[in-house]
Amino acid sequence: MIVDVYEAVDRMLWALLAWIAVFAVVGTLLLLSMAAGIAWAWRAARRRPRRPLWARGRLRARILARTRARGSQELSETPDFEEAA
Repeated sequence: MIVDVYEAVDRMLWALLAWIAVFAVVGTLLLLSMAAGIAWAWRAARRRPRRPLWARGRLRARILARTRARGSQELSETPDFEEAA
């Protein structure tokens, strides 16, 4: 009877030790992956472009030109050609 209790407690302790080991491995992997993700995000946020945006390629230059170079939005009078002559 006492031997059965001892065996049951022994098995529970080994199971508890196995769970602690599994959680330690999983926790370490999670912690390291979070640290790597934070470091990557920090480096990406602090990095500045080395050249202007228009110098990065033709497509980006076209997109930049379309979004930045717009005609005047003011309403102007029609030109009076008689006055210029």
